[in-house]
Order: sequence, then C-alpha cells, then structure tokens
Amino acid sequence: MGLFGRDDRSQAITKPEDPSPVTRPAATPAPASGETTLIAGSTTIEGTIKGSGDIRIEGKITGTVDVSGRLLIAESGRAKARLHARTVVVSGTVEGDVTADERIELQSSATLTGNIVAPAIQIQEGATFEGEVRMAKPDRPAGGKARPKNGDGGRDEKNQPATSSARRPGQKNGKS
Repeated sequence: MGLFGRDDRSQAITKPEDPSPVTRPAATPAPASGETTLIAGSTTIEGTIKGSGDIRIEGKITGTVDVSGRLLIAESGRAKARLHARTVVVSGTVEGDVTADERIELQSSATLTGNIVAPAIQIQEGATFEGEVRMAKPDRPAGGKARPKNGDGGRDEKNQPATSSARRPGQKNGKS
C-alpha cells in the first residue's frame, strides 16, 4: 500500500517529458527563411557553393558562395571567398569581395577586407572594414557572377596607368 491507501503497483510511473529543448544562444541573427544550410565550426570547404536557401557559416570556406537567400558568416566563421546573396550578414572574418541584392550588414565583431556592393549597407561600431564601398545593386549577368561596370576589373579608364606602344627594333613612328 502506498500513500492514501493506493496501490503503487497498479500505476505505471512515467517521467514528464522535457517541454523545453536545449538550445544554444545565437551570437548572430537567425536566418530569415525556413531552409538553412549550416557549415559547422569543425568544417572546412574549398570550392563553389550555389543554392537557393540560406547559409550559415560557422566554419571555414575558401572559394565562392552564391545564394539567392541570406548568407550569414557567424562570429566563428572565416571566409576567404567571393560572396553573393540577397542579404549578407558578417559577424566573423571575410577576406574577399561581397555583393548583395538587398543589404550587407557588418556586425560589431566583423572583420572584412575586400570591396562591398549593395543598395543598403550597415556597419556597426566596432566592425573592421578595409576596402571600397559601392551602394548600388550588383550587376548580375546570366551566369550569376557579379560583374564590374566595365570589362577592366572595375577600374575606370581615367584611373588606369599610362601605356605606351612598344616599338620593334628599327621601327619608326609606330610603322614598319
């Protein structure tokens, strides 16, 4: 007999389920869409990543990332790459050019060395940035890669070094 005259053997003992799963606090904003690819902290990727969802990079990537969703470089994330997404949020370290269709955000923990192109750019106090900024939508050819305004790597002709035409020995005034 148990307490209050009940028979303890007739009732099964069950443990209550834990209603709150354990989650770790996010150091950076969570991606907006429902489909997110995680590059974990222990992962290193070399090459090209293309996709339509969101990507959160906590590990290391070298190469190119081109996604139509949101790209998040977490505080532990390291990218030595050319990056493009609808929105790019950097909390970690990036070495390379970054373009976004809508917005680039550099969080206070971010370090970015490279050029950035987006219609909206936010750089929080404490972020480190070295490069050039162009506030515009990136030009995107059919192949999907951001292209410079002209065919010379993005440099204006007036900023090009002077060139001279070389003469062959015995050549006068550029004619044979």
